[in-house]
Amino acid sequence: MEQSKSYKGIWWLVFFLSTAAMIFAIYSHWEWLTLILPFQTTAFVKAMAIM
Repeated sequence: MEQSKSYKGIWWLVFFLSTAAMIFAIYSHWEWLTLILPFQTTAFVKAMAIM
């Protein structure tokens, strides 16, 4: 079996950046708030190595 490189650190960074963007979008009443959700959820799943 081949070992694949794990990029958990990068995925955690993307998750925290998208969480910060989500908080800012809530605070600023941004109309397209839900556009951040796919980035946030995908990054969380990748960081936790679920997918």
